[in-house]
Amino acid sequence: MSRRRRSSEAGTAGKSGAHEKLHASEEQFRLLVESVEEYAIYMLNPIGVVTTWNSGAEKIKGYTAGEIIGKNFACFYTADDVAAKKPEHNLRMAREQGHIRDIGLRVRKDGSTFHAETVLTALWDKNRQLRGFSKVTRDITSQMRAREVEAAKLAAEQASKAKDHFLAALSHELRTPLTPALAAASFLATQSKRLPLEFASEIDTIQRNVQLQARLIDDLLDLTRVVRGKLELHFNRADAHALVRDALEIAHADIISKGLEVTTEFTAKEQFVWADPVRIQQVFWNVINNAVKFTPRGGKIDIRTSNTARSRFLFQISDSGIGIDPGKIQSLFEPFEQADPSITRQFGGLGLGLAISRYIVDLHDGEISVDSRGRSFGTTVKVSLAVLPARLGKSGVKARVPAKPNKALRILLVEDHGDTRRTIARLLQHFGHDISVAETTRDALEILSSKTLDVILSDIGLPDGSGYDVIAAAKRNQKLKGIALTGFGMDEDIARSKRAGFDFHLTKPVDFQELRSVLAEVTSKS
Repeated sequence: MSRRRRSSEAGTAGKSGAHEKLHASEEQFRLLVESVEEYAIYMLNPIGVVTTWNSGAEKIKGYTAGEIIGKNFACFYTADDVAAKKPEHNLRMAREQGHIRDIGLRVRKDGSTFHAETVLTALWDKNRQLRGFSKVTRDITSQMRAREVEAAKLAAEQASKAKDHFLAALSHELRTPLTPALAAASFLATQSKRLPLEFASEIDTIQRNVQLQARLIDDLLDLTRVVRGKLELHFNRADAHALVRDALEIAHADIISKGLEVTTEFTAKEQFVWADPVRIQQVFWNVINNAVKFTPRGGKIDIRTSNTARSRFLFQISDSGIGIDPGKIQSLFEPFEQADPSITRQFGGLGLGLAISRYIVDLHDGEISVDSRGRSFGTTVKVSLAVLPARLGKSGVKARVPAKPNKALRILLVEDHGDTRRTIARLLQHFGHDISVAETTRDALEILSSKTLDVILSDIGLPDGSGYDVIAAAKRNQKLKGIALTGFGMDEDIARSKRAGFDFHLTKPVDFQELRSVLAEVTSKS
């Protein structure tokens, strides 16, 4: 055999081996593509007809290879996309750009849709002739849903913040005009002996209704805190009997005005509870206020305390009032619910008291229940709380306000609302304090630079700054106490005023007795 022939045979064998290797490689690639299940991978001819189909395509789109090969890929698009000629557009853009990425809805064999991420790539031969297209599709429905959930969550959070800001602003605007009204009524009450006798009841009416309006605002803000799970509690060892008595004292004027007979029987031997005294007093006041509100003039209210066999403190209040349909009792614990729409029209209120009370009691691991035999049979409310062993210690209840402060205080009142500024200044002067007034941050800072003070009583929102600026500047140069006096009463507002340097945070409208209590505390520590 000649050398040329042997060389030719060797060349032929080499080419054959290379061809076999290429074929084997192509076969391996085909098998690999066909076995991929997470991606639909298939080929299209130049006009978009399906020519190959892998197992992932069958899994994602629902067609078998026999059902889809030979059909145009436009069947994967929605009717709207087909009408808009999106399949043709995508082929054209892939030809022009080499490949395109697309995210949109695609249609399965059964007509259902899914979110798809696709890559469409143009395939050219060595002569730059279009051979067709490769198409890779991934089902991203779960990712899109996750994004939608996250977007909805973010939108809800933003809406919640916007609502909180709105409620805070609304609260401020509603509280501000109430402050001078309540302060003026308080001042007139101190001067009752100098006024005609018939005016005394009118002054009580003004005070009572302003306080009621403030309570409604507080209930709305409390409901917001409840919904957000941000109702803060400050636990202490508290005397439940003292809390009940204080709640009764708040309702005293209404009890007298309706001529109600109220009996109390405090038989509980263990009356100390681990609680937030302010919040539990709020619960007692809510149920006492309801009894007073819904009991006709001349009716009867009985209040009793006892200890149960489980060593719990039990508060029980029964009234001879309008009663409740037993089938509607549970709805009383839902916000804005009352047993009968006519109740709202006749007695007023927002229907928030019991809803907020139940939430507070639940946070104390307690129980609250309502019972009635029906309309006209009165109502009984019970509140149960765990007791603490009797031992020495603070009850957590502040002492009553002294009739006169221990000493006069040098107070700077910073308030831009004219009626509020004049009324509070007059009241403070009446009780013997030395008062300076400012209506702007600039005025306040000028007074601070020239006077030594004991207390700054400041609004937060001022025309040229804020009360935060005033207290920060004051405490840099003087040893004094700061009292924030503001219509902003959200938890974030209280925390911010503390961080800024205020020692106390009073929310408008401020009951003047509450302000005197704070000033008395300042006096006792100075």
